[in-house]
Amino acid sequence: MTVNMTKVGRRGLLFSFDELNKAPYYCTTNVFILMGHKRYYVCDTYLGAYYMTPILTYLESHYGKKDYVIFNSHSHWDHIWGNSLFHNHLIVSHEKCRAFIQLEGEEEMKAHADSYAKEQVEIVLPNVTFSHSMVFEDDEVEFFYSPGHSEDSSSCYDRQEKILFVGDNVEAPLPSLSWHDMEQYILTLQHYLEMDAKHIVISHGPVINRSLIRDNIAYLCNLKRHNKLTFSDNDIMQKHHDNLNFLNHGN
Repeated sequence: MTVNMTKVGRRGLLFSFDELNKAPYYCTTNVFILMGHKRYYVCDTYLGAYYMTPILTYLESHYGKKDYVIFNSHSHWDHIWGNSLFHNHLIVSHEKCRAFIQLEGEEEMKAHADSYAKEQVEIVLPNVTFSHSMVFEDDEVEFFYSPGHSEDSSSCYDRQEKILFVGDNVEAPLPSLSWHDMEQYILTLQHYLEMDAKHIVISHGPVINRSLIRDNIAYLCNLKRHNKLTFSDNDIMQKHHDNLNFLNHGN
């Protein structure tokens, strides 16, 4: 297991893993932690307890024991398997995210566990859900619905440090589609640009600035208008073809 840690602002920690940085995904994957006064806010739980346990050990040895609030940004398998480590803590998500995990979590686990699980995977559902937003006022941490990459996507905003965690809604070099409503996706990204965020954290890659959000919007606008796009990089072109294939044939 290879993991790198990056400090984000005064109370954010970004843990980046390499297990998916190979075919067919070619991406690092992040677990983002906000250190509140009373709680650790854990944004996504990656591929299971095997990967999450060292993070908890690091947090508690360096910053002490606190309650944990787990946030699932969306239902996809590479973001939720570590929920099993947090049975006795709050696991928060949008209501659609919980419904999708309940509907698809076991099937996705069976499809990917042989390749990516280090131990037996147990699908654990969020035990607290919201429809629009949920705020922990004492720590100035907000979770809010932000559909885009998927219909069930949500984001996390640290009002104190102005750190915005956007999950898979922003990606480099192109966004990845798993939902057909590009108009709503664009609205979500435009909302990000309107927010007073100093640091923007994504699930797959380093901390970004607003230029990548603008690039993602431009790409989605071209898709929406059915403009023909070409890219000199073969990997980027393949990702574009994957998006087109989803729009034409995806569910």
